[in-house]
Amino acid sequence: MKKILICVLMFLFCLLLVSESKARDPLNAAQRAWVKKHGTIRVGAFEYYPPFGFMDISGEAQGMSIDFWRLLSSKLDIWVQFCPATFNDQLEGLKSGKYDSLAGIFSLTERRRFFDFSMPYTVIRTSIYVKPKHSHLRGLSELRGLRVGAVEGDSGQVVAQKAGLNPLSFMSYRQAIFNVANGNTDAIIMDEPVVAYFVAQHDLQDLVKKIGQPVDQGKMTLPVRKGNRVLLDILNKGISMVASNEWKRIVDKWMK
Repeated sequence: MKKILICVLMFLFCLLLVSESKARDPLNAAQRAWVKKHGTIRVGAFEYYPPFGFMDISGEAQGMSIDFWRLLSSKLDIWVQFCPATFNDQLEGLKSGKYDSLAGIFSLTERRRFFDFSMPYTVIRTSIYVKPKHSHLRGLSELRGLRVGAVEGDSGQVVAQKAGLNPLSFMSYRQAIFNVANGNTDAIIMDEPVVAYFVAQHDLQDLVKKIGQPVDQGKMTLPVRKGNRVLLDILNKGISMVASNEWKRIVDKWMK
């Protein structure tokens, strides 16, 4: 009788553990089944877009967006693989299905033909940066006739084109910033945290100057291929679980 009672109690205890485990799972049954069937989620990652994402000397992905994805991975109990690529290759890779998502992009109108976007997880301002001799300028209209650069596929390129400019295309953020610093380009249109990071890291304060007010403000989202509703819902669930102080810790880590 005693043995039977012990077996019954152990059985009930196991049921309780299973029940609690299910209750703790932020994903519903269909979402968890999708994760198990799909396996590792491939994320197109920035090769060099600090402080949001870059590859360190050992080839490991680092940065704010990477830390954010790792936090989501922990909260959602999913597996993530970071795949370094240029920004334009990230967009093409997501279109083709090579990647399941990206480290983070703005939900621009022209991108909505191909992608669906999660809720935003942060907001980023885009501004104009010039070499010192042009620091008296104040806006996009005053850049006409100058050599203006932007990263290929980046929102800064879109801003420039909408303003009627014909921007020079750079394949990396580093290249674009240093072209202003060495005087080969008159101006660039780029996200503020990225330029601030490069300027601080390389002592470019006297060579790269921000002018005027921000020309754009983008909401950073996690994109999925058009129609991938299951993964989109999973990512939205994860983003909603991140507390503001958790994101602040990530920002403080990289924007010292």
